[in-house]
Amino acid sequence: MTAVARLGYLGFEVSDPGAWETFAVDVLGLSRAEPAPDGATTLRMDEQAQRLVLQRGASDDLAFAGFEVVDVRALRALAEKLRDAGVAVRDADASTRAARRVEALLQLEDPNGIPLELYCGPARAREPFHSELVAGFCTGDEGLGHIVIGARDAETTLRFYCDLLGMRVSDHIQPPGSPLHMTFLHANPRHHTLAFFAAPVRKRIHHFMIEAERMEDVGLCYERCVAAGVPISSGLGQHPNDRMFSFYAKTPSGFNVEFGWGGRKVDDAHWQVVTYDRTSTWGHQPAARRSA
Repeated sequence: MTAVARLGYLGFEVSDPGAWETFAVDVLGLSRAEPAPDGATTLRMDEQAQRLVLQRGASDDLAFAGFEVVDVRALRALAEKLRDAGVAVRDADASTRAARRVEALLQLEDPNGIPLELYCGPARAREPFHSELVAGFCTGDEGLGHIVIGARDAETTLRFYCDLLGMRVSDHIQPPGSPLHMTFLHANPRHHTLAFFAAPVRKRIHHFMIEAERMEDVGLCYERCVAAGVPISSGLGQHPNDRMFSFYAKTPSGFNVEFGWGGRKVDDAHWQVVTYDRTSTWGHQPAARRSA
C-alpha cells in the first residue's frame, strides 16, 4: 500500500522551548516526554513516545511533519514511487532515526519546500499517558490530528499529496467573492489529515489541530487560555465540513493551534466531495469582533 496512513508527529523550531513546554502541558494538557537523544524537548498526547518535537531555533515555524506508513515494505514502495516521480528522497541516518524514535525513516520536501518525514515503527512510551487537565486525545489509527499549510501552487500540491502520498480529497471551502480556496485531504477516516490554501504565507504552517475525547475539555482549555493570557485567534465555533467544535489560540511561536472535539469521519465508500461557501457554520469569531 503506497500511501501514508496518518500524521504521526510534528517538529517545530522554536525560540523559547520553555514557554512552549509550559503552554503545551499547562494549557493544552499534553505531557512531558523523555528528552530526545539529540536534546530536543518532546511531548506526548497518547501511548506513543512522542508526538511533538521542539527544537531550539529562530524561525518559530514548522521544522518537519512526520507521516506514518504501515510498515517497512510499504515505506520502501512509497520511496520508489516518489523517486520514479522525480522527488528527491533520502534515508535518514541512525542519529535522526533515534531522535524520532522510529524504526525506519525517509526525508524529503513537498512542492512548497516543507520538510516531510515518512516513517514506520514508532516507539511506545514506557508509561501510560496521563494528563492532569484532559481526559485524553483522539489519536490511534487517525494520528495526532491535522495540519494546515500554505501552498505555492494548489494543483502541484494536490497532485503531490494525492497522487504520490495517497491522500484523498475530502472537500473544499470557497467563500463567495473571496480569494480564499481551501482543499482538505484525508489519509484515514479523520476528516482531514492535511489542508492547504494557495496564498503567500509568513510561515510554513497556519495551524495544527489536536482533538480531545470530551467536549467539555474544549471549554476548559479555552478558559485556561484566557486565564493564562494566551491570545485567542478565533473563539468557540464549528466548521461546516468537518463539524469540529473548536477554537484557535496562538502558540508561543505565533502560529495557531486548533483545540477541538467531535470531528466528522470519512467513509470513502459513500463520501461525496462538495464545496462549502463558509469556513464556519457558527462562531470562530476573531478576538477583535468578539470584544467589540
